[in-house]
Amino acid sequence: MKSSSNIREVIAFLQQLQVHNDRAWFKAHKDEYEAVRKPWEADMERLISLVSQFDGNVRGLDLKGCVYRIYRDIRFSHDKSPYKNYFSGVLGKGGRHTVMSGSYVHFQPDNIMLGGGVWWPQKPILDKLRALIDAEPDEFLKIVTAPEFTSRFHWESDALKTMPKDYPREHPLSQYLKMKEYIVMMRPGLDYFDCDDWVERVAADLHHLQPLHDFLNYVFE
Repeated sequence: MKSSSNIREVIAFLQQLQVHNDRAWFKAHKDEYEAVRKPWEADMERLISLVSQFDGNVRGLDLKGCVYRIYRDIRFSHDKSPYKNYFSGVLGKGGRHTVMSGSYVHFQPDNIMLGGGVWWPQKPILDKLRALIDAEPDEFLKIVTAPEFTSRFHWESDALKTMPKDYPREHPLSQYLKMKEYIVMMRPGLDYFDCDDWVERVAADLHHLQPLHDFLNYVFE
């Protein structure tokens, strides 16, 4: 199925917004914003539908619950820029409010990301994730060392400098037990989207994250 949006046009608009991040400019260019937003959101709806075919947690997720609004909450921020300079969305149980492992897409000038995992879990959940990896090392390693996984994704998780107190320093999975979140990403260039069916291409790549989602989400059952 042909994608509705042109990601190069999306990025071009966001580059301009990045330079002119003020309400007067945005108001004057609202038609341009709508011209890139509407087809992108149509493609996000298509992506939700495709991902829901292999991730049961995405079934029933609607667009509004998935994508982030362009408007920033600046009430408690030193950065008073009123608009985000990216389009993004979360595909997982609860959409952008999920605490579980889910997929994430992020379209920003010079920073396009596709991936997912568990973002900044609270300590009780983080403790359970570490315990699960410790208890099921073979299953975890089978997932994260699979060629279809390693050829696409790399870890982008903040980590402790030393091992958590409950685990020995020489633990064979120390690099994973030090993590404070479990996030993997791929960072494709714009050429990745130079095809008529980039939505299907993204869905196919995100499909290779499903074993990781299933493993990590075991702690929420």
